[in-house]
Amino acid sequence: MKLDNRLILILISVVGIYAIFLFISDYNIISEKISSFKINYLPLILFFVSASWIPLIIKWHFLLKNSEVDIPLTKSIAIFFSGVAFEITPGQIGALIKSQILKTSYNIPRTKTVPIVIVEKVYDLIGAILASVIGIIILGMEIYLIAIAISVLAFIFFFMYYKPASELFFNRITKLKFFSKYIENISGFYETVQKSTNVRAATICILLALAYWFMVSAAAYYTLISFDVNIVDYLKVLAIYSTSTLLGAISFIPAGIGITEGSIAGLFTLNGIDVSTALILAVMIRIFTLWYSVSVGFIALKFTGGLSFRKNSF
Repeated sequence: MKLDNRLILILISVVGIYAIFLFISDYNIISEKISSFKINYLPLILFFVSASWIPLIIKWHFLLKNSEVDIPLTKSIAIFFSGVAFEITPGQIGALIKSQILKTSYNIPRTKTVPIVIVEKVYDLIGAILASVIGIIILGMEIYLIAIAISVLAFIFFFMYYKPASELFFNRITKLKFFSKYIENISGFYETVQKSTNVRAATICILLALAYWFMVSAAAYYTLISFDVNIVDYLKVLAIYSTSTLLGAISFIPAGIGITEGSIAGLFTLNGIDVSTALILAVMIRIFTLWYSVSVGFIALKFTGGLSFRKNSF
């Protein structure tokens, strides 16, 4: 199946799922809430979403520089956004288009850039887990949630820093048909992974990932405020949004569609927001935090040439 067809199917599924969410909501509440949206908050919401891209861009460019991949900053930013367009693919695996663009535009071996893309996403995952833990601790939520989060972090760091385990993991994934076409030299792959996961690189990238989650969660928080919902404070929104996004990511459903929105709505309901309002808020938060970014990403694809070869890249 061509990538074009897959993207069309994903978009159709998104429309269908959002339609179901709104269908099971009360029509009168939907009309009331939509009409009560305070448009003056829209610039603030979009500002926080846009600002949240900055630490991610810095992280991406830092990882490139750290592995001696030297390209102009403007091109690096455009390539970064090209990857954002494919956040709607399962597990965000479509972000590997960044590696293909670097190879096509600068003849940089994919063996050198694929691990950068993978490690970049791992740092995003670690940042989401830490953001959830911070919210859980400050709000005094169930201790078992912290234990689960710490266990997942320990598992990730084990595979990052225990060489036999990391070699086993990367040996397995590079033998998969999908990844094998991106990896020409396994030793070069390992070298880039090691450079990208040293203590200095990990500290910088995790802090940048955390900054992203704090900023994008501010956009989610002000989405609630724009609908006159003020019974959930910012730190709870941080924990809810990051945890829900995590659940959507590990589901491996494209963009976590349905899972992320359902989790956000469910956790909002547990915090005193009625179901219909929670569903509307979940959909609106995703429109602002996901689909706005994806739209910018597709514009960037035009400038990086990604649209011209994407069918043959996956």
